[in-house]
Amino acid sequence: MLHIGEFSALTGLTVKALRHYDEQGLLAPARVDEASGRRFYAPRQIRDALTILALREADAPLPVIARVLDSPGNVAALEEQRERVLRERRRHDAAFDAVLQTLATPPGEIVLARREEPEQAFLGYPLATGPRAGAARDESTHDGDARDDDASDLFAHAGVDVSDSHWVATRVRDHETHEVTLCWPVSNAGDGDDLPGFITGVLPARTELFVTRGTDAAGLQDLGWYAEALTRLVEALAAEHRPHRDGFLMRYQVSPTGADSWNIDLSVIV
Repeated sequence: MLHIGEFSALTGLTVKALRHYDEQGLLAPARVDEASGRRFYAPRQIRDALTILALREADAPLPVIARVLDSPGNVAALEEQRERVLRERRRHDAAFDAVLQTLATPPGEIVLARREEPEQAFLGYPLATGPRAGAARDESTHDGDARDDDASDLFAHAGVDVSDSHWVATRVRDHETHEVTLCWPVSNAGDGDDLPGFITGVLPARTELFVTRGTDAAGLQDLGWYAEALTRLVEALAAEHRPHRDGFLMRYQVSPTGADSWNIDLSVIV
């Protein structure tokens, strides 16, 4: 038997970590002295300890580690965790690339314009509500094509006619609360109101300040352009001195115009 200090030295897991994994039912000592409470581990537990150490280095959560330990041949659990880590890595890489591009490239000319928009019925999927809801808008813009593809199948099955690309609506309700909703334009108000998790609504006829830009795939992640365009829109809206009665509303829409080209439309309601 190895006491906890020896086991810690041999496996690289700290004494604190070993106690925690014992409490979580992940790696219990082979024996605990009833009088002193000292923990002892068997040599055969070294393999499990090193497996835990490696998976923690890979940021695997404890439930995944438990699945692997309970069934050493459970390759599926490892592959699922690997894919989650790779997705997170791709997200981080995209964020770094966006910032580097912002620092290296000026935003270019940004021209604000005004337009009158007719009433528009929509089908919406709430992404987030609360002080940190903005993160949901950022994530929704990175996988818009996939969302459109998934939604198209769902809408077709439900008999809902979606007339254009989706947009992301961010509405500020008060000083601390805002809502982010993924919206698809539909022909009639109430279309799709029986789809679980979705909401229906109507954007009234309105005046919008907007900025538009044609771009390739790289431009979709141009944080510099987005930041400058949003700044200009908010400044122009403040100059109007006409807050919208339902709160500040911003719309962000990306529409494909070709095989590798898109149009970005960023607007606020006056």
